[in-house]
Amino acid sequence: MTEMSESHLGHHPKPGTEEYDRHVREEIEHYGRIYLDRAAQERLMQPVPSAWVEAETRASALIRQSTGNDLVGHLLERLCAHPGTRMLSLGSGPGGIEIELAQKAPEAELVCVDINPDLLRLGRQRAEALALKVQFAEGDLNTVALPPGAFDLVFCHAALHHVIELEALADQIKRTLRPGGVLITVDVVTRNGYLMWPETREVVQAIWKTLPVKFRLNHTGHPAPLIDDEIWEADTSVSGMECARSQDILPVIDGRFTAEKFVPYFSLSRRFFDTMYGPNYDLAALLDASVFNWIWQLDVYYLVTKRLRPETFFGIYRPA
Repeated sequence: MTEMSESHLGHHPKPGTEEYDRHVREEIEHYGRIYLDRAAQERLMQPVPSAWVEAETRASALIRQSTGNDLVGHLLERLCAHPGTRMLSLGSGPGGIEIELAQKAPEAELVCVDINPDLLRLGRQRAEALALKVQFAEGDLNTVALPPGAFDLVFCHAALHHVIELEALADQIKRTLRPGGVLITVDVVTRNGYLMWPETREVVQAIWKTLPVKFRLNHTGHPAPLIDDEIWEADTSVSGMECARSQDILPVIDGRFTAEKFVPYFSLSRRFFDTMYGPNYDLAALLDASVFNWIWQLDVYYLVTKRLRPETFFGIYRPA
């Protein structure tokens, strides 16, 4: 960790300041570049390597095993409970998941809120082409004021780790839920700035030293792909909003909501299989699949034994 990132950990730009506006611009520009990709525009989701798809598939199986359903299944269960159910999706991006839900729950009403107008435009065009009841509205989750008692369900998918004013947003979510309503969320809960906790870093670096060079090619952390002698780690919140207060998400939620379902996962898999190093794995190759399975089994072991903290979680919450 650099001195810059260490000193930055406790600092968060405040809405209304020039520094905050710069971070917002950087965030919008970053995701704008991602969605220049034709595959991203077609799927309305960020492209990810096959290794990450497999990791997410296994995580979904953990959620299903623990709760009786996966993320989409839990959302549809509530959206189809009665006609006219209203869901608010915060930080929806172009709404790839939400459009899938609307196709399977046509009687429900969905409202997507995001700060990026270009991504909202992509989702709006798709929803209109499919004649779906999905609305798209521009809004900053750090300053948003939500209508009281307006929604049966609030959905946050990998959105809260981009939020600085977590306490205010959590209060707004409580305000907008109707009696019996729930918050369903999946999010990243690393150390702020996407940094590793010391105990996680120790395990990850030990694994890293065993990996053949082909698995250590960094696809996103440098101007061009580069072999990393040590696994990449830097404070992502220095630019944009990525993981600005990720370590505070669970304490803030737990202080205002009661967990109905909670499933922690990815104690270390995220570090090896996401868009940075995930493209290095061809799961049809014996070595690649063996390394993947080894890391995955270690991930599960460290979670079960509570030797490492989760870096991701799924939760269903009711207002306390």
